[in-house]
Amino acid sequence: MFSCHFITAVVSCFLLSSGTEDTSPVNATVTVDAVPVAGRSEVTLATCTASTMQSAAEVSWHLGSLSDSVKQSTSTVNHLDGTFTVTSSLIATPTVQMNQQLVKCVIRHATMKEEQGIDHKIIVHYPPQLVFVTPFKNRTNAEVYQCEADANPAATHFRWHSTHQTIPNDAIKTEGNKLFFLKLTSDLNGLYICEASNEYGSGIGSLYWQKGEKTKDNHSEL
Repeated sequence: MFSCHFITAVVSCFLLSSGTEDTSPVNATVTVDAVPVAGRSEVTLATCTASTMQSAAEVSWHLGSLSDSVKQSTSTVNHLDGTFTVTSSLIATPTVQMNQQLVKCVIRHATMKEEQGIDHKIIVHYPPQLVFVTPFKNRTNAEVYQCEADANPAATHFRWHSTHQTIPNDAIKTEGNKLFFLKLTSDLNGLYICEASNEYGSGIGSLYWQKGEKTKDNHSEL
């Protein structure tokens, strides 16, 4: 028998052998066009594409904890050569909480005995959300503190300053995300602030240092 498909006003006809079965494999992939950035407008988080012969595949997602925050958009294209392409995209407004979440694209087709699943980890970029300063162990006589930040990608620039001290000076120095107290004198008592940043923004954490006292980390969370 003959089967004809009408696609954008073009007729494509091909011969199907009666009683034969399509055993063509399913070619499926999950792709990302661009890394989503938290706080920006709605974007496509990931797209699952399944290409098949003779009949379209069924494409769906297992979303886990993202079920209530992500929309799905699915479309099917019947090509002139008789193949089908089904695409299903996950659409959402990116948030920090979405980063590292696992989803799975599930493909079903008449030629497959079992469904095919493709695991995908959602990656979202965001500026520093939590910045904190903690003691850093070292083998020198100096007291050293380290500034760390929850950011994706990781913070690459750190700036130290104080409301009462010039940094660096002969008693204090900085190296990247580390603050060194070279002299442990009471005139250094006070608040020290670390500003950590990546390409999307910055966050601030602070440390109150007092000679002979346990320091306090006054981290900030955005």
